[in-house]
Amino acid sequence: MLPNSSVTPNAAGCVLYIKHMVCARGVRMVRRELEGLGLRVLDVRLGAATVVGPADILDWARIREALATAGFALLESPAQQLVARVKQAVDELLHRPDTLRHRDFIPTLAKELGVSSRQLHACFAQVPGHESLLGYITRRRLHYAQQLLATSRLDIGRIARQLGYGSLAHFSGQFRRFAQCSPSVYRQQLEAGILLTKDIVAHLNN
Repeated sequence: MLPNSSVTPNAAGCVLYIKHMVCARGVRMVRRELEGLGLRVLDVRLGAATVVGPADILDWARIREALATAGFALLESPAQQLVARVKQAVDELLHRPDTLRHRDFIPTLAKELGVSSRQLHACFAQVPGHESLLGYITRRRLHYAQQLLATSRLDIGRIARQLGYGSLAHFSGQFRRFAQCSPSVYRQQLEAGILLTKDIVAHLNN
């Protein structure tokens, strides 16, 4: 666990480390803000609050926004800050018109962010409850594949190439494990109305 991280998992729940809590009034305000988000608060003390739930299912954007509105802030480690930058850059790279092959994606990502590939892998490993960098990139790539299947008429081979897959078989195999059906069946279900396109797109954009 890194020093000054905004979250520490423990047996009871998740500990959030919070700046600008300097008195009993601040403790009460933080408890009220967290409970207002529907969180079950186990404890609040100066500089920290413990809530029920693993780190990977908490809505960090809402927590951060609620605390900021009340005049507080989550303490964030350098690793967490880099992870946030990585996530934004991954989506930007996936949506670029120039195709990036699998083997080129992480080196390009590292170059764009001005860090080494080793640092990228390490920052994901240091954030509690987070998946690996490669796992995250694969998941976002397949999310984007779902979006393209739902909103475009591109053939499946073109989608595979656009997402950087070297072969249709590789893409189809990963997609099947991810979505529990092949890309062609997924699109057929969309066209048959079994899946709702607008709901899928809204989900994928979150």
